[in-house]
Amino acid sequence: MIVRQGQDLAIMPAIEFEKETIGHILHARKGLRVPINQRSYAWKKEHVEDLFKDLNGAILGSDDEYFLGSIIVVRVNGGIEVYDGQQRLATSMILAAAIRDYFANAGDSVTAHTISSEVLRSMDRKTHELKSHFQLSAEDNEFFVNRILRLPSEKERRSAKPDKKKESHRRISEAATAAQVFINGLVDKLQSQDRGDLLHRWLDFLDKGARVIWVEVADERTAFRVFETMNDRGLKLSAADLIKNYLYSLAGDRKEEVVQKWQSMVALLESLGRQDGDIVDYIRYFWIAGHGHTRSNDLFDKIKGEVTKKGAVVSWASGLEEQANAYTALLTPSHDAWNEYGPEMRKALNTLRFLDVSQIRPVLLAAYGKFSKKELLRLVKTSINWSVRCLITGVPSGTLEGYYSKLAKKIFDGSATNVNEVAKEMLAIIPTDERFRAAVQTVSVADAQLAKYYLRVLQTHADGKPEPQYVPNDSNDVTLEHILPLNPGKGWEHIKPNDALANFNRLGNQALLGNTVNSRIGNAAFKDKRSEFIGSPFSLTQSAGKYDRWSLAEIDRRQGELASLSIQAWPFSTK
Repeated sequence: MIVRQGQDLAIMPAIEFEKETIGHILHARKGLRVPINQRSYAWKKEHVEDLFKDLNGAILGSDDEYFLGSIIVVRVNGGIEVYDGQQRLATSMILAAAIRDYFANAGDSVTAHTISSEVLRSMDRKTHELKSHFQLSAEDNEFFVNRILRLPSEKERRSAKPDKKKESHRRISEAATAAQVFINGLVDKLQSQDRGDLLHRWLDFLDKGARVIWVEVADERTAFRVFETMNDRGLKLSAADLIKNYLYSLAGDRKEEVVQKWQSMVALLESLGRQDGDIVDYIRYFWIAGHGHTRSNDLFDKIKGEVTKKGAVVSWASGLEEQANAYTALLTPSHDAWNEYGPEMRKALNTLRFLDVSQIRPVLLAAYGKFSKKELLRLVKTSINWSVRCLITGVPSGTLEGYYSKLAKKIFDGSATNVNEVAKEMLAIIPTDERFRAAVQTVSVADAQLAKYYLRVLQTHADGKPEPQYVPNDSNDVTLEHILPLNPGKGWEHIKPNDALANFNRLGNQALLGNTVNSRIGNAAFKDKRSEFIGSPFSLTQSAGKYDRWSLAEIDRRQGELASLSIQAWPFSTK
């Protein structure tokens, strides 16, 4: 069947639809491969298990067919590039490989080899080379072949180990384990003569009943248009996939250049790890710096509306690659980029990472390369103070992101060139000294590491040391003591249980102590702890020992003292 869309009749290539099955595609459609611009294997364990359960329900119900969605492909240079459907095809191969492994481990090598040649890989008639029926992406294919397609007896299979830096390898391994567990569960309670029959029934269903719509289009741009509007099973294309494929589809004869720049960007982000290396987050921060506040859900549409020509695509891909270096440096205190800044910058960036505040990132990304070294260091140090003030005061993250986005745009446009100009823009949102002190006066901090950080900074400031906002060198030798315990016992009769619960995490009720001391005093009464506080090397802990008793009034008083210190420890702006 040929379909053309009304007003695009003269320019849009033909789209061909056919009824197909997963099994028939894998053994009859030669040259299946994932194009270089497609994502790696992405299905999580739950998506894999959902597919197996759905197929099992259809088989148990004696259904003739079960529909699995569409497979969208383009024929290129004698091969077939799969633009939508690689997750289902790869997972179906993983399932078939698990069935093959069952027969191999049961000693039925003939059936095992037959399954391999029908569904997984077969020998080229001319070269005698074993070829996979479906080639995954460059970073996944070798591992997929060794871990999935090879027989259990092959040495490459036994030695196959996932690359710890590649999330897709871990997911392939998880899918393989899930398939093995599922197949073993299917046959576990059956008589030996019935097990093979059931597994052959599964293979037959993949070949004849696991239905898909085979959608073949003439070129990559048409494939992009089609899969942008069609649902994929389990995982829809992420914003990163949509952006990547959109850029590739417009790149024309400069596609290889754009691919190289995208892959370089991805490699840099992967070095940050899963928490900070999210592609969509980085692209959104990059976009915000040049365009202002943009939500994740709107990002693709915004890009598609502005980046419309080949030249713009190449320029934009170059910017993504270049700024990925800056982004990686800003999230890596040990990066070589900071060699000329001295230890202050590394300490400050380490503190920002500890505080885990992502809203400031577009601002820092915009300032990198535009601010002088002195002003960039001032900005990072000031960002720490703003972050603490907002955390303790409870400024909503969405509101803060909006202000930071406007600031990033001003820096990008050149209308804010130093910290003094930046600070003026943030007067409306960053808490004033009065507001910050009032918030510290009542704050409760349940996160032990964050409370410890606050107390260490306040202690450093009380000691008169410079730059107290940095995370001081820490160790397990210094621990956090809650003066009023959560479950007060003997000696705490003057505190009601509900009051203990409400005031346990008040900052004024927390103090720094040596590890051995903290273990020794435990939940003791205040009169028994007091001497340890007085003998502490920390002056702020000593101050807790000046009281004759410990009640809610003492917590308020001590927290007021900490609040007065806080406005100097985290000033609105730094020099």
